Amino acid sequence: MRTRTPRTCTGAQKTDTSAMSNAVREFLHRISRQGVRRRGRVTTATMGIARVFQAWDVGEDTFIFERGIGRRLKDRPSVLIAEKRALARGATGYVLTMSTGNHAIAAFPLLDGRFWGLSHLASHRRGEALMRDILCANVVDGRLEVAQRDVPAKTLFAADAWLLGPAGLSMADVVLTDRTDAAIEHYHRLGQEWRVKALAWTANEIRTALAAARKHISTRLNYYHSARGVHFLTYPEFRLFAARAHADLPEFVRELKEMVSVCDGNLRSYTRLPKYHGHHEIELFGLRRGEAQTTLVPQMERLMEAIELGRIAPADIARRADELDAEFKSRLVKGEYADEGSPVFAEALYMCITGEVYLLASDGVTTAFDDRRTALPGATFAGGRPFFQPGCDARSEIIFANLRGLMSKDESIEYANIYEIREDAGAAVGKGRTREIVYKTDRCPLEKGLVVKSLAHSARGYASFMLSRIGLFRALGMSLAAFYKMLRRRFSSHSREVDYYIRTRCAGETLRDIPESYFRSTDDASVEEREVVLALAGLMGDAAAQNMAMKKYDASAPDGPSPLYDVGKEIYAFEYDIAAGRILPKSVATCSIRGSMAWPDLSFTEENLKRLAAFYMASYAHALKAFQKKHQVPMPELAERFFGGFEHRTHAMAWSLSVHRDEFESFNPDIPSRYRFDKKRSFLLWSLMRQERRLETLKQLFFARVAAEEKENA
Repeated sequence: MRTRTPRTCTGAQKTDTSAMSNAVREFLHRISRQGVRRRGRVTTATMGIARVFQAWDVGEDTFIFERGIGRRLKDRPSVLIAEKRALARGATGYVLTMSTGNHAIAAFPLLDGRFWGLSHLASHRRGEALMRDILCANVVDGRLEVAQRDVPAKTLFAADAWLLGPAGLSMADVVLTDRTDAAIEHYHRLGQEWRVKALAWTANEIRTALAAARKHISTRLNYYHSARGVHFLTYPEFRLFAARAHADLPEFVRELKEMVSVCDGNLRSYTRLPKYHGHHEIELFGLRRGEAQTTLVPQMERLMEAIELGRIAPADIARRADELDAEFKSRLVKGEYADEGSPVFAEALYMCITGEVYLLASDGVTTAFDDRRTALPGATFAGGRPFFQPGCDARSEIIFANLRGLMSKDESIEYANIYEIREDAGAAVGKGRTREIVYKTDRCPLEKGLVVKSLAHSARGYASFMLSRIGLFRALGMSLAAFYKMLRRRFSSHSREVDYYIRTRCAGETLRDIPESYFRSTDDASVEEREVVLALAGLMGDAAAQNMAMKKYDASAPDGPSPLYDVGKEIYAFEYDIAAGRILPKSVATCSIRGSMAWPDLSFTEENLKRLAAFYMASYAHALKAFQKKHQVPMPELAERFFGGFEHRTHAMAWSLSVHRDEFESFNPDIPSRYRFDKKRSFLLWSLMRQERRLETLKQLFFARVAAEEKENA
């Protein structure tokens, strides 16, 4: 394979907005240069605003642009994409429109044939065509963000292939906003999952997404435009609207008309036009779904009627506007929804604009989903060879190179997706320490995963210190990842060398991510399976024994010194149990050695062992109580099973040490003395043997801490 010189790390999804804007502007220029312009122009009028449209043909495809749209790219222009055969029998090619305002601006003249007779649909079929055959998109930061909504997945995929093919856009220029199972599965198998819009993780990312969603229709009103086409009007914006009844009455009337009057081509006003799952074209954010249509909207309609009939004086208009303002605020589900600076406001509105709110059972609004894994640009594989995608950085290219090196003879990669594991809220996407690659080869029916992580420290010898700890722990029988490989790479001629490792991904789930269905009876979902809960408690004890043997310790944890137990680094695997006839917990793996061999006191004394035992047992009892609160099994039963797992793993590790004691004691790798590996290893081995000999004492201490936890939580 001919390898490419790695490019400087660009931060993956962090892109230059001006460059993206130029890409879309170049798309418009290219169509106008290469296309054959259709004769004539089409003029439409909505809410008193006239718009002029022009059209170009490129082969069988037609592109219809509002005049001057190139100067309005920052206003989130609305885009429609459809196959011509969905509009007229026997037609071939695609049609793409781009206009200001909402999607209805171009949708109605397209469907009723005013746009150069492209549609032959009867009036009763146009609504269905708009819902099922026409894709809606917006230009956001210079890229096309395409929403699936109710359009079939195969129509979306075909249109996307057209955009990347005949339309001439690149992968980086087209984003899929709907995180449906079908879309994620399709683009996952193409190695393009990064093109499905990722959910924000940090508060700053949420704020950035909200700022990008702001959009006008025909007036000065600012809406938050969602991936499902809903224009959310917040209370702070409504308050400004109401204030204009005092300061700028003509503009107030125009904005009121935009919300509650029936526009050309519509049968209903935007506040009554159904859009998606109970929400309307214009929706008042923060109210329960459907509440505005029975309370505020009728009052706004009556006010509009009185204004148009000249039956109300300006002073009374202002008074009515103030009343609407007060009622909107009083009906908010949460008081925080009146404050744009509130995290509750930001997270709830973000759920609405991304469409995540529709995936929840609540009919209100809820906090944002915490998605820690973000897909990054990677590579498309053909014949086992990678073709790097736009935005694939040097780190990802090197990961692909190492992955190919792991392949057996006659084994090829079919597809792969790169993800960043979000751990640091201050790090931009693409700048974090941990990445994961999920791939499938042509010699295995299932996907596999590798975790790639840069080391926490760059000091000389730290990589050797880490590898030696891994080797020691695995030799003692601790359940770490099956494969580790340490690497060193200089990502560019201007950067220093970086140490990082690749390891296999531990199969299973963290304790908090185990599906609720795993705890439920297969016969009656309302019944909790005791054996599943008890088995997990046993595995928690297994993991605790390994945690204590590793001497994990973090002195700088936010809530004080921590053993780094039950912080999401223990991975629990479930398997089908033939005897039980159901899925049961079977094993636990420790996927991180961070903080290992870090107990601060290395003295070989009984006093040190007592302090150590008290510290770890208190943490284990607290974690077990937190687990018990979520289930119905009594704490004493869980504690017995927990310590049974602790005892079993301790005996197993001590046996491994006794069988190869000479090898363990002579293990002294060449590591800089500042890491104190020899002394830490000696203390770890000594304390492990004492851990086994003192099991009865540890059990008494553990149950005393369990009793204390029960008393505190009574």
